[in-house]
Amino acid sequence: ANAKPQDLFVFFYAGHGVINDKKEFFLVPHDVTQLYGNDNALAQKGLSAAELQDYSKNIKSQKQLFILDACQSAGAFQNMGMARGAAEEKAIAQLARSTGTQWLSASGTEQFASEFEQLGHGTFTYCILQGFKGEADTGDKKLTIKELDAYLQDKVPEITTKFKGTPQYPASYSYGNDFPIIIIK
Repeated sequence: ANAKPQDLFVFFYAGHGVINDKKEFFLVPHDVTQLYGNDNALAQKGLSAAELQDYSKNIKSQKQLFILDACQSAGAFQNMGMARGAAEEKAIAQLARSTGTQWLSASGTEQFASEFEQLGHGTFTYCILQGFKGEADTGDKKLTIKELDAYLQDKVPEITTKFKGTPQYPASYSYGNDFPIIIIK
């Protein structure tokens, strides 16, 4: 509610995520104990991808970053842009020239997000934190969303293969311009 157009808005979620039988993605709060087969509980207590996208449209900040460390989290942006008409798409494209909304997710729509005790976090969150420390920077001391995304695309599969034997592939969706999120000291 307090975000101004010049602000950088960051939404970070690490927890459960699920795609229900109707192919709708939900962020799942801790008090929902049955992730599958109880769409009513998800609808009542969870946060759907549609709700999250609506929140994004109403945030005044022109630079937005959504980070989702959850199973099946690419489902949060799977249907973006599909329901808009040509006029709305054109308006968004014009606005996006000076703004950007970026979505980074831990896993694809049919993949689980891995956690390893040795890392102290989910693999995706661990890699984000390493990226923020400078590992994702390409040398100019400004970490942009695209640099972070490229780093995650390399590191998450590498680390999950090392610890689990199979890779986990993060996903991303963006419209608008890339922008820096951290100045590295």
